Parts: sequence; C-alpha cells; structure tokens
Amino acid sequence: MYQKSDIQILIATMNRTNFDFLKAMFVFSDFSNFNLLVINQTTPDKLLQSDFENVEVINSFDKGLSNSRNLALQKASKELLILTDDDVVFQLGFEECVLKAFDANQMHDGFRFQFLNGKGNLAKKYPKQFEDALSNLEILNSSSVELVFKRKSIIDSNVQFDKNFGIGAQFPMGEEAVFVADVIKKGLKIGFIPEILVAHSHPSTGHKTDIYSIYFIQSAVFYRIFPKMYLFWVLLKMFFDLKHRKVRHRNIIKLIIQAKKGKKAYVNHTKL
Repeated sequence: MYQKSDIQILIATMNRTNFDFLKAMFVFSDFSNFNLLVINQTTPDKLLQSDFENVEVINSFDKGLSNSRNLALQKASKELLILTDDDVVFQLGFEECVLKAFDANQMHDGFRFQFLNGKGNLAKKYPKQFEDALSNLEILNSSSVELVFKRKSIIDSNVQFDKNFGIGAQFPMGEEAVFVADVIKKGLKIGFIPEILVAHSHPSTGHKTDIYSIYFIQSAVFYRIFPKMYLFWVLLKMFFDLKHRKVRHRNIIKLIIQAKKGKKAYVNHTKL
C-alpha cells in the first residue's frame, strides 16, 4: 500500500526567486506538507533556494519544457510522480485519489486523471468511468497536469520527453501526447481515473495559437506518433473542427498544406 510520503510532485517553472507561486498552488494545505521537486529554468542572477526539507529545488539554465520534465524525471526520488505546471491549484484530497488508484490497480504503471478549467468545470470531455487502457484519441488528448506515473516504470522504460515538442521547442505543443504514446509502445500500462487532481484556469498553448499554426504543429505530433497514419489523423481532426465550426470549408486546402509543411519540417529537423 502506498503512502502520502511516496508521492512527489514535479513542478516546471521559470525565473522564480520565491515560493509565492507554491502558496497559490496549494490553497488547501501548506505546500511544505508535500514532497515537491521544483525545476526552475532561470539565469544565474535569478536563483530559487529552499529551506524546506520536503521541497527540493533545481535551478536549471537549460530552456524548453521537455528539458525541464526530463530533468525532473531524472532527479525524482519517490515512487509516484505527479507531473504538473506552476499555475495549477491542487484540489482537496488529490493525494488520496492518487493513492487509491495505484493501490487498487497495482499492475498499472501510470494514470491519466482529470482537471478543471477556470470556470470550475471539467476542462475536457472525459470518459465517464475507469478505463484500463487509453485509446489513441485519449493519448492525443492527454495533458501534462493529468499524468501520474510510477518512477521505476519510467526509469526502466528509458523514455524521455521528446525535446522537439513542448514550449520552447520547434513544435510548442504535443509533448505529453508523444510521451504517453512512447511509454505505451514500451509496454507500460496506462489507464484513466475519473477523479480531479487540479484546477488549471489559464488557457493552454493550443487555445492561444492560430489555427494554421495548430495544424502545422499537430501534423508533426501525428507523424511522430502514427508515422504511417498521420494524414488520417489530420483529416479526422479537420472533420471534428468543421463539425464544431472551428474551421471553415474555405480553409481546408490551406490547412492541409500547413499540415504537410509541419510533417516535412519535423522530418527535416530530425535529420539534422
């Protein structure tokens, strides 16, 4: 049976010099009551120091979200690892949800949970009940702040976040989907738990990106995960975007061109 002390929260942040952001993340309990590993991507003149026994800080001079995630996974020391950002609010009892999930499903290596948007509603259309394994659509719809893994499973699988994806990379979205797809390809068992871990009020990178850039980036993500079927996923995305009026019919040709450019850019970049 896992204990609260087995949970470690891996937080990606930038240019921090104090812990005010942690106070905002943990409004139901003092942040020092949890095992935290903070990766602070910064410069030598903006360092973050910790005097708390349970709060470890690593000041990194690298850039890029995937680099931050990889360093956190490398330096993590507890059994259950929660990946998260610096602008979420952990919900009351989130740790009990995590412990219950892993205690009840000991053959699983990780789980995808739920999160709330700024209005207090579920941020996405989630499955209604527990799922033993993620579908391809659920892999593509995964967000970092939903994911919890067994540290040993990740280390043994030797999977890292792809540095081509994520904020600060050539393709600034999709790093979590690529990571989840990679660990599943390695044989890890990842399920879904219909429980809420955090609230995340800030819009995702996708909501702040124009539609042509989204197709450019998403095409690279699709090709990275499904190299023989990437165009199918582009067209499937376009079907749903048309259905929900996110794109117009007159944009289709331009969006397909952007998608092909994205795939080509990824292929050319990985050849360097």
